[in-house]
Amino acid sequence: MGDSNKRKFNDKVQLITCNHTGVVSFSDANLFTSVSEGDSIYDLHPFFEIVKGLQQTYSPNDNEFSFPCVHLAIGSVTEERICDINVTIELSEIHVVIFDYSAAYKKLNKISQERNESIIRNQELEFSNKLLLEKESFKNDFIANINHEVSTPITSIKGFLDLLKKTDLSYEQEELIQIIIRESEYLERIFGDMLDLSKIETGSFQLLEEPFDLIELIDSIVDSYKHIAEENALEFEVNIDSKLNAQMVGDKTRIYQIVNNLLNNSFKYTEEGFVKFKVSKIGGKYKKQIVQFEVEDSGIGVDKEHQASMFEAFVQHNDKGEGSGLGLHVVKNLVHLMKGKIAVESELGKGTKFVLDIRLRHNLGTNEKESTPIPKLEIPKSGRYRVLVVENKRSTQYLITRLLLNQGCFFVDVVSTAEEAIKAIEHRTYDLLILDIKLGAMSGFDLAVKIRKEYSDEFIKDVPILGISAIKTLNIENLCAINGIDSFLAKPFSEELLMGKITKLFKRKGKVMG
Repeated sequence: MGDSNKRKFNDKVQLITCNHTGVVSFSDANLFTSVSEGDSIYDLHPFFEIVKGLQQTYSPNDNEFSFPCVHLAIGSVTEERICDINVTIELSEIHVVIFDYSAAYKKLNKISQERNESIIRNQELEFSNKLLLEKESFKNDFIANINHEVSTPITSIKGFLDLLKKTDLSYEQEELIQIIIRESEYLERIFGDMLDLSKIETGSFQLLEEPFDLIELIDSIVDSYKHIAEENALEFEVNIDSKLNAQMVGDKTRIYQIVNNLLNNSFKYTEEGFVKFKVSKIGGKYKKQIVQFEVEDSGIGVDKEHQASMFEAFVQHNDKGEGSGLGLHVVKNLVHLMKGKIAVESELGKGTKFVLDIRLRHNLGTNEKESTPIPKLEIPKSGRYRVLVVENKRSTQYLITRLLLNQGCFFVDVVSTAEEAIKAIEHRTYDLLILDIKLGAMSGFDLAVKIRKEYSDEFIKDVPILGISAIKTLNIENLCAINGIDSFLAKPFSEELLMGKITKLFKRKGKVMG
């Protein structure tokens, strides 16, 4: 071995020899220079106290002991060295060999620390992601629950206002009622936007593919804004392309929501002048057509600097302080889901123009020329029908009762729980159950299943059931059907919607003769 290698090796090793009382007889002082002959090894460092115990347990065949990763600082050396220590006990003396592995241990410790830090970072990231998902889930559940709780009182508010409108009112009272109705619809729209946005963000939102009449949809939108234009003294110019195909397949509700949102935005921010609504067929082949909706107004407008952020959530570019800032954001997301396009042109003080393109599929199963309007179903006033309302909200109980009694052909019983409903149907024959899905311990679903499966009496097990709820999940109607509920009506609902559902249900069940 060369002198340099020998020196390099010796610098990392120190040999200490002592007698059985611990007095040092030799030390080469390569690592700790303060160790001298005559020193007590037990005074050098507390670690060496272990030698006393080894002397009592060793044997001639088991006299070598190794201790890894011992931190030593002896004498004037203040910085600890990380060492492996071998102790050999012989009959006459004890040999202690100290190997300095400080550099190697520090390197390994650094690698280990980096690995631990990496593991910790990954765990922190995993925890953060889990926490984010839990927060998102909580937020979405909270929004869904709030939407459910708000929809129920809105049902009562709008329902009682409809009843109030049919009484003798002064002009001023009618005006006040219209204001309350508009504010209720505005509140309903805000919570609807929140719920839609929550579903879109979680990927649980799905578009429906169902046949609908596009012209009929457009006409209903136009009709709803004609009176708003009149009330606000605005010119409402409508231009509908005669080349549009009427019978289409798509999500009618969401198309209505998008166009309604754009028109509502224009009317809200236009105090004088006009709102223009144009619908055109701009392309498409045999099975599809591209429909373009244009909404233009002479309202307050938005400067170019802020136009790019008009579709962002909770953004408003006006000093009115109106709106939730969600409407246009939901519109953009819905258009994206439909694989459509939307653009905006605006100038501050001169108005705004939205251009929306949506691709729709033709409903080839319908001959447009031969299609005829579906006749309106009416319940014969000469009939008498007994209805059981199972609803735990007193205001909704009273509303449904009043709406039914106003028809002049219903007798109504009301209960608040599924258990009370069971007692009622076992003692009286009913023509219809109006059943709130979200009851107490026994839900509306549980009650419906019990009625369908546990009773042999056909007047009980076959009674028509109309489910009502503020729950608006995509599969709610399928869940109703699976659990034996014949039809579903979402809260809030109007008198017209309620009677329409009952009439169709009676028609299907043969209680109303065509």
